[in-house]
Amino acid sequence: SPWFGRCFQHLAGSYFQARKAQMAATKAVETTEFTVISRRIKGWTPSVILDVGANVGQSALGFIKAYPQAMVHCFEPFPASYRKLLANTRGHASIMAHQIGLGAKPALLQMSDSAISTQNRVLSDHDPETGIEVAIHQGAAVLKRLGLEHVSYLKIDTEGHDLEVLQGFAPSLGCIDFIQVEAGMNRYNTTHVPYQRLADFMNDHGFLLFYIFEQILEFKKAGRPVLRRANPVFINAR
Repeated sequence: SPWFGRCFQHLAGSYFQARKAQMAATKAVETTEFTVISRRIKGWTPSVILDVGANVGQSALGFIKAYPQAMVHCFEPFPASYRKLLANTRGHASIMAHQIGLGAKPALLQMSDSAISTQNRVLSDHDPETGIEVAIHQGAAVLKRLGLEHVSYLKIDTEGHDLEVLQGFAPSLGCIDFIQVEAGMNRYNTTHVPYQRLADFMNDHGFLLFYIFEQILEFKKAGRPVLRRANPVFINAR
């Protein structure tokens, strides 16, 4: 009916406006995170940044704007997003793009093909949908292959695959200063890894919670007044 069509257009428009505003805010978030770190740790300047789940380069460009001297390695396995990543970062010699995903062990996995690229994720064996096959590498092996002995900041945003990425870096976590993940903050959120599982892993590997950024309230389940997800940053306790 015309009424339903108008309602659908309104809801869709509101959703995409909110997503656009969130993406615009995200571009400034990285600078905020680095600002908080530099205020607390005098003299800290990132030299090597890993952007796992780089999408189309929005975070990488924010990193370089804040610290032009840093080298940023972007990991994005999804073909369409990777092509846009290359286009968006062309001309930035300090940004290196790698068309691979990272995980606990080398594998070929299926990745969803969402209309909204930031929602693409690695599919589990229980997912009914099929996707695009992508190559997954172990993070520690990638560091060795790239000759990286120290990482200033590791950012992980993989829509529910963050713990597997961390597990792949386990042998090399001691060389990383800060690690940012995306965590689910309530039991209704089945998309992201629960915060406690991530925190337990980080604590077991010598990291402590530094700060929690980008706290997003629940918008599902009728928008219950609870935190849906957040980006906790952990600091190496060495």
